[in-house]
Amino acid sequence: MTYLIYFFSFIILISVIVFVHELGHFSFARLFGVRVLDFSIGFGKPIRSWTTKSNTVFNLRILPFGGYVQMNSKDISSGENKADSFESKKYYQKILITLGGPLFNFLLALFILFIFNLYGVSKVIPVIGDIIPNSLAEYSGLQKKDLILDIDDHEISSFSDAQLILSKRLGDSGALKIKILRGKEIVFQEIQISEWLSKEEPGNLLFSLGIVPPIEPIIGNVLSSSPAEEGGLLPRDKIIKINEKIINDWSEIRDIVNNEEGKEISVTLEREGFLRTVNIKPRLSDDVLNWQIGVSSAFILSPNAKKIIQFGLIKSFQNSVNQTYSVIENSLIFFKKIILGQISSKNLGGPVMIGQYAGESIIYGGIYSFIYLMAFISISLGLVNLFPLPVLDGGQALILTIERIIGRELPEKLLDIFYKLGGMFLVFLFIFVFLNDIFRIIL
Repeated sequence: MTYLIYFFSFIILISVIVFVHELGHFSFARLFGVRVLDFSIGFGKPIRSWTTKSNTVFNLRILPFGGYVQMNSKDISSGENKADSFESKKYYQKILITLGGPLFNFLLALFILFIFNLYGVSKVIPVIGDIIPNSLAEYSGLQKKDLILDIDDHEISSFSDAQLILSKRLGDSGALKIKILRGKEIVFQEIQISEWLSKEEPGNLLFSLGIVPPIEPIIGNVLSSSPAEEGGLLPRDKIIKINEKIINDWSEIRDIVNNEEGKEISVTLEREGFLRTVNIKPRLSDDVLNWQIGVSSAFILSPNAKKIIQFGLIKSFQNSVNQTYSVIENSLIFFKKIILGQISSKNLGGPVMIGQYAGESIIYGGIYSFIYLMAFISISLGLVNLFPLPVLDGGQALILTIERIIGRELPEKLLDIFYKLGGMFLVFLFIFVFLNDIFRIIL
């Protein structure tokens, strides 16, 4: 069932983004009087087609991995440009038509973020719920209940803001400057990093530092032959009390279990609306040398950790522009660091990873989380299409610019070589990211 959610979430996500992308090309083409012959979402055999009054054929094709807009071109027999052909238009018009796709991708993200800022979106307050033992956060002196105010002089209002700022520091060395509110006192801390996550896939960046948001005390997994299994605990059980102490956060479980130093504990749990109490005797873990009962968290955020953040019209627009710019900037920094070898290429993902993210956003965050993810994926795909490869929009714009500078069209043989090399590179890149996706699943 989960994989079906991943698959259909991916189809919907990519279809919307590709449609908006191709709509960008289509809109500028029609604006400048270029006749569009074919507007296709996907590749391969059409599964649904219809024709407009302007004789544009809209196709929904069987393979949902892209799309294209076919425009009227010059007369092949005479080599002359038709009045409604792409080649007949001025340089700036051809550039706008070519880059209209990525531009609309950015505008889609801008619109989504604007609506979210205006009407409000649930965000996780940057209050530290737990510190992972022996982590960078613990060594730096960060504590539970610290409120993160800013990171590297960037204001933080949510954990998603923190993730965005931290992504700029992947592969870096030096100090992460963190400003926190501890009680009523402003405290400045530094986390020393050294080629941070340069050789591995980072996952959640806050977790990598050892920072965990407030988590509900709901069990995700129960280890085989553990005290918890022997006591009858099951996944999805919510721990209400331990030794009559009310449990509000997952971190409290570990603290109480360790403080009891192996003594039998009384656990009150909620299962399907009913309460039951069991006795469990913790065991000493050999690897981390602390007392454990053998359960892991479902990582469901505490309701108290979330708040609805919304802004007025002008502030919403400003925030959406800043957020879009930050994502573009971070993405460019990310690509640069991969090229320079500062971070691992394992971080590159393809359709499988996108499908996983899309599915998880639906499962854990609902439709709002899914749409929010759509904004960021739209920006990423828009940027990829700006790469200067002949088969991408950025490559087409580069060819148009070169022809503009030299005052003539590039030779067909040279273009053919460019297209073949660009196509080969894209095929290689697709295979590479697809294998990354597969290894991410099986390893």
